[in-house]
Amino acid sequence: MDNTIKKVFYVVSIILIVLATAYQIAVLYQGDKNVSDGVLNGFFYVAYASFIISVVLALIFPVLQLASDPKGAIKTVIIIGGAIVLWFIVRAFSSNTFTPEELEKMETTANTAALVGAGLVYTYIVFGIALLLIIYSNITKLLK
Repeated sequence: MDNTIKKVFYVVSIILIVLATAYQIAVLYQGDKNVSDGVLNGFFYVAYASFIISVVLALIFPVLQLASDPKGAIKTVIIIGGAIVLWFIVRAFSSNTFTPEELEKMETTANTAALVGAGLVYTYIVFGIALLLIIYSNITKLLK
């Protein structure tokens, strides 16, 4: 099964690369100012196809992996649940620190500013956890 999946990935990748290259050659041939909508639409179709294929595969393969290893699935669900709980905790403590004048100048809302702040804090926390786990892993390897 793994070999078949690799072959499918390879063929789909080659097809998308060839299509993108063909559209790029068409743009170069037509020049910057004379690019037709048909060529640009082709670029978008290749991008849409790539995105849809990526999303579908990103959703299907983890589910298949979880189904094939139920014990690992429990660990994965716990980690995902922890990440979601962490997001809600961070979001609950996030606030807007900008004045109404600053928000108006930035053309944003207080809620958006709070969400951006929560996203930054969440990223910092996840990065810190990852860094600590890397350090822990290396220390345990040294001690064994």
